[in-house]
Parts: sequence; C-alpha cells; structure tokens
Amino acid sequence: MQLLILCGSKGKVLKPLTEEVPKPLLEIHGKPIIEYQLDFFRRHGINDIVLCTGFKHEMFEERYPELTYCVEQKKLGTAGAIKNAEKVIKEDFIVTYGDNVFFFNFQKMQQMFANVNNPLMTLTQLVSPYGVIDVEGDRIVQFREKPTLNLWINAGITIFTQESLDYFPKEGMIEYDVYPKLVRDKKLFAFKMRENDFWAAIDTEKDIEDTKKMLLNR
Repeated sequence: MQLLILCGSKGKVLKPLTEEVPKPLLEIHGKPIIEYQLDFFRRHGINDIVLCTGFKHEMFEERYPELTYCVEQKKLGTAGAIKNAEKVIKEDFIVTYGDNVFFFNFQKMQQMFANVNNPLMTLTQLVSPYGVIDVEGDRIVQFREKPTLNLWINAGITIFTQESLDYFPKEGMIEYDVYPKLVRDKKLFAFKMRENDFWAAIDTEKDIEDTKKMLLNR
C-alpha cells in the first residue's frame, strides 16, 4: 500500500507563518506537522510515500530526499493532485492532507479495507467550537462546554483502491468531484475513529496552540 500526502496548499489562513514555509512544515514541539504523519504510517509499515506538492516544493525535497514527489505546475485541486500522481501509483493507496495530526488504530482500518475492498474514509465525531446550552421550554437546564456532537466529519484519511483512480478528474476537488460519485455508486465506506483516538486539523494559529497542549496530554 502506498501513501500520498497532499502538500500543495499555500495555507493562506495561517499567514504570515506560511509566507515562507508551507503549512505541513510548520513545527509543533519542534517537529514538522507532516512528520507526525510520516512517523505514524512508517510505524505501520507504509514506506512507499509520495508527496503531492506545489508551493515551495523545494523545501520538502531538501528535507525529505528519500520520498517520491509529484509537483503541480499549476493549481489542480486535491483530486487533480492525485490524478497528477497516477503514473507513480502502483497499488491501493492512502490519501491524507499534510496539515493534520492523528493517532488511531490504522491496523484495524486496514483490516476493514480488506473486507470491504472499496474506498474507506476515516470519520471523527464533530467537537462543537462553542459551548452548548440545553433548554427545556424557556428554562436553561445545562451548559456543556464544547461537547462532542452526534455528527461525523471527514478526518482526511482515505484508503482508495487503485481502480478508483478512474473517479479522479485531471482538475477538481476530492470533496466535490470524487466522494459524491463514489457515494452514488455505493462504493464509499466509513471507518469511525474511537473516542480515545486523536485527530487535529491545523487551520489557524489557535489550532497549533491547541494541538501542542493536546499532544502534551497524550
């Protein structure tokens, strides 16, 4: 199984931090975000790794010369970036975003993928960014500070069959141009993270600080 990490975004929301450094190379506790993913998958025996890069691609190549690279010459979108790497994809493959940090039972996910033999998306429960108030009639009965909601979101880790490359356009987004078609054809399955698993998406400076704190508590 191969691993493809999407690293082409400019990370505009995190400017000025990302003006000179791509977001996946921003450090948390002295370690680039992407390196948490590299270490995680290598521990699970995934060593054939492709970085789909664009912005400041040379910085990745200098730091990780042992990896394979597919560089976007123009912005292709997340689906287009994977299609651009089709020539180096030789088997079933994992796709992740280079700005997430996670720890979960990947071996169990691999076992489920072998059973369903179709694309398998990792889901995590949505944590409310706000405190929630429970109301009965006009009376407030409870405050809950940023609770975990009974809703599932895409955790940004999907295992695809090699055949599913046919669903990827040369330009476009996985979220809009690939997943809906797989759902239409009843070929997309869900792997649900457990409550004690760890997942963090790095979109803002606050996310970086929150992730630092959460990692210290692991």
